[in-house]
Amino acid sequence: MRNETQDFPYYQGHPAPLSKAGCLLVLAACAAGFAALLTLPHLVPGVAGGWVAAISFVVLQLAGLALAVGPAWKAIFRRPRLRELGIALACVPLMVIVPGGVAYILMDGANLVANTSIQAIGVMPPAQVANAMAVSSVQLLGEELVTILPFLVLLTILHRTGVKLRLALGISWIATALAFGALHLPTYGWNFGQALLVIGAARLVLTGVYILTRNIWASTITHVVNDLMGMALAVFAHMRLH
Repeated sequence: MRNETQDFPYYQGHPAPLSKAGCLLVLAACAAGFAALLTLPHLVPGVAGGWVAAISFVVLQLAGLALAVGPAWKAIFRRPRLRELGIALACVPLMVIVPGGVAYILMDGANLVANTSIQAIGVMPPAQVANAMAVSSVQLLGEELVTILPFLVLLTILHRTGVKLRLALGISWIATALAFGALHLPTYGWNFGQALLVIGAARLVLTGVYILTRNIWASTITHVVNDLMGMALAVFAHMRLH
């Protein structure tokens, strides 16, 4: 008997099917969550705005999934096992190596735009740094959802059209990585090469962690550890200069 806990959820109807309407609902929820992430900080002032935006980013997406599959929304979350935690941490260096290699080979390492939000953390006082890291950790779970949920939707659609699993995985993996990169276009000054190729390459690593583990917590751990390390390096770099 197939171990359903080791398979991707929904695409074969386990533990619940994603209908055509459900697929659209999940994608709409992802779009609504991302819109909330962008707009709420401008509507809610101060520290509260960041928290409201990050939490809304996560909650809106999970609400859409819950409306689509009912209690089976929990299937994307499993308690990480030691093997999955090991994979998550082992892939953290790849978050530097893979996009760095893409930037060097395809873009010659030039004309890259810095992430100003990471740079800004370097000049923050300790309390603000801690808050920024905490808010970012919630937001990064939302970033995993905004990629993995469309990945599962696309996998479901392709499976229903008769596409073999390996090909469906490849198409879903690449398509959602490019979409994730496109979401970062404003962050990187509409540098298409950097957003689609470099950030897209980083996303391939993260989704690869999910494909290996079938557990969104694993890819979230990789994402959070990588980004928090980047923030910590920004703080240390500022301390050395001052």
